Amino acid sequence: MSQTAVIYARFSSAEQAHGYSLERQITNGEKFISERGWTLGHTIKDEGKSAFHGTNRAEGSALFDFEAEAREGLHSGKVLCVENVDRLSRQGAKVAAQLIWALNSQGVDVATWQDDITYRAGNNGDMMELFSVIIKSQLAYEESLKKSKRSHDSWQKRYRKITAGEKVSTSRPPAWIVKTPEGYELHEYRKKVLNEIYDLYIAGHGIIAIVQTLNRRNEPGWAIRKDKKTGKLLPDKGWYQAYVYRLLTHRSVLGEYVTTDRNSLAADFFPQAITAEKFNRAQEVRETKKVVNGWEGKKVSNLLTGLVSCNHCRGPAAFEDKGHNHSATYVTKNGEKRFYVGKRVVRLSCDNRRRRKGCTNAERYDYPTVEKAVLDTLIGYISEDDADPKLDLMREEIAELERQIEVSEGRLNNLLDVIADGGSKALAGKIAGIETEIDDLKKKATALSRPLIQLETKPLATSDIDLLAALRSSLDSEDLDLRHAARHQTNMALKRLVEDITITDHGGWAILTRGAVWEFRKDGVLTLHHDL
Repeated sequence: MSQTAVIYARFSSAEQAHGYSLERQITNGEKFISERGWTLGHTIKDEGKSAFHGTNRAEGSALFDFEAEAREGLHSGKVLCVENVDRLSRQGAKVAAQLIWALNSQGVDVATWQDDITYRAGNNGDMMELFSVIIKSQLAYEESLKKSKRSHDSWQKRYRKITAGEKVSTSRPPAWIVKTPEGYELHEYRKKVLNEIYDLYIAGHGIIAIVQTLNRRNEPGWAIRKDKKTGKLLPDKGWYQAYVYRLLTHRSVLGEYVTTDRNSLAADFFPQAITAEKFNRAQEVRETKKVVNGWEGKKVSNLLTGLVSCNHCRGPAAFEDKGHNHSATYVTKNGEKRFYVGKRVVRLSCDNRRRRKGCTNAERYDYPTVEKAVLDTLIGYISEDDADPKLDLMREEIAELERQIEVSEGRLNNLLDVIADGGSKALAGKIAGIETEIDDLKKKATALSRPLIQLETKPLATSDIDLLAALRSSLDSEDLDLRHAARHQTNMALKRLVEDITITDHGGWAILTRGAVWEFRKDGVLTLHHDL
């Protein structure tokens, strides 16, 4: 029976302009697999992911998922095929070597077709393979480091010229600027729209109202979106709050050249589209709109960020914090002045409908009601009564094995550092011994994990449930830093537990996890619970 092969193809953002990198890797990989009589299982791709910065191994990447599945034994006996070692990692010898050896320890061979080498599972201590990985990955790291430095030096040189008053060419000027052979000119129509945005804001219109005005008349959006694979422009999706906010706060509208970290290098690099007086008035209006729980506060207040979608159009839900309604000052019969603060209005609704962009779901849901129901439901799903004494013992054993693995991997790291710095080749034998020790520990941990999974009959992860319960008391803390941290951690835990939260156009909503579904009325009353 032929070995099953998996192709891993990756390109970084620097390679996107070429347009052929991905196709070339896949074509060559398929040829390589065919020549060896292997069977192609599937292809995984990381598009626009940097191996130098490690984003191709971060959560959400295809390689991250493959590594996680390999640790579960799902790819044992397979061969992962890549163009060369630096497609996997450009972070130096130690990182690349550890990745390949970790895959080998999980029963996965790693083959590189550019140099026709296969790093096979079980080949611990092979000196040629050991130094091959270290040398190639270190060279790739040094090459990436040089490119990064050249790019940084190039930008610094450009910044120095701009600061000195030179009109250096830019690849993409602001959306209201036209690049001509003679220099930069204003796009007159876009200048008019930009001034309209400022005038509406100064007149008291909120950002969402401005977005609705532009989308209602089908004003073409200015944000450029391209397909990562083909480089072709994607369809215009209209105007967004974040983009209008950027237009109202970015000093490039004054003609200034502003770096990514908001430093102005030149006052008149571009033609001026907005007068300084109008820009300053807009900033004054923005200051008056700021409240304690303003733009930044709203982002961390929504525990359900990235989880709620509209059942009608499948678009994301918008989080609206309207503040307190019906606030008023009144005088009692005995002449005492009192200030009445109305109920705070915080709600969820379909963002496409709110932006008037193609959805008819006009339902609005009270956010605190949804948040409370989500937390109550998930925290209560695994109760203390569900605990099994065997689970605690098995978890303790696995934790101790993981501690031993961590210590052994620390020893391995130290030895790899010594070899990378020119240490004795005799250390390779010790490395092989530690790798065997780590492999044995991992096998024991895996052997314990399988019955542990069977005993945990509930589908949700108890660690995340416990985390939600522990953080709940801090979600409304008066300590802003504590509240921010608690709400951020809670959002991360919910993203691991929840597949989707949908709001419908008939007044109901639902929570979907890998193991169950709950349906609610608009007022948060549970109407259906079904284990999947």
